[in-house]
Amino acid sequence: MAARVRFVSALVLVMSIAAVLVSSGSAGSKAGPPPALPTLYVTYAMNCTFTITDDSGKRVTSIPPGDYQVDVNTPVLFGYLDPKVGGCNGDGYGYVNFQLTGPGIDLTTTIDAGCETDYLFPPTTFKASSTFTAQEMSQPSVTRSVFTTLASGSPAIPTKNAYTPTSGKGTTSQDIVGSGISAAVRGTLTGTLNASGKPTLTSKGKTVSTLKAGRYVFAITDNDPKASFILVIHQTGYLAPKPTNLTGVEFVGKQRKIVTLKTGTWMYYAGGGRFYHFHVIG
Repeated sequence: MAARVRFVSALVLVMSIAAVLVSSGSAGSKAGPPPALPTLYVTYAMNCTFTITDDSGKRVTSIPPGDYQVDVNTPVLFGYLDPKVGGCNGDGYGYVNFQLTGPGIDLTTTIDAGCETDYLFPPTTFKASSTFTAQEMSQPSVTRSVFTTLASGSPAIPTKNAYTPTSGKGTTSQDIVGSGISAAVRGTLTGTLNASGKPTLTSKGKTVSTLKAGRYVFAITDNDPKASFILVIHQTGYLAPKPTNLTGVEFVGKQRKIVTLKTGTWMYYAGGGRFYHFHVIG
């Protein structure tokens, strides 16, 4: 009996040590969030011209050499835009045809032929003492923009990573549906975007199906670093409505924004995933 007790005690000790080793090994191998990278923002206007700014919002003319992300974005879906309103109409297409070239770099995008409003290139190395040219190929003579890299130095790293959890309240959105609806906030809608990119939208614990027109607080918890919680009213005319990105493609954390909902059928989704619908009545 004594021998059996000693055996069981020894077995428990071995299992405890193994558990500690496994736990330590897991902790040591757990990957942290990827490092934050400086970003060059190529922001299009409705007339198909663009500006290039850095993380501080300053227009780019000369930057330190190093690794950067390049983000190209448009204010609306250019692929569905009425040519009378704006867009890039050279060679018969309405979507952008952006190009950035230089030593070791040749970046191009149509932002999914205008079916999206944002495209983020993978990290790109900008070599020292080099000149880079950005242009919209539908009107290169108008949009041609040149910037250089310094002979030495390194880019400033943003203090916050896109993967860094936050609890900020975000900003109050513009009235995306016009006027004529009461300014009072009707209530708070709770949205989530899980790590796999599936969105949910609830009110008082129940999935949203029908709402009254008005202003609502959207409290979104986004856990997907590769997608945004997107809201848009269903298209009823020739012009495609502008989607509202409530969180941002790389954002992870919590956002609160106020959105005015007018009557119609609305959709929320993430990237190329499934669309979820609800109705807004007068």
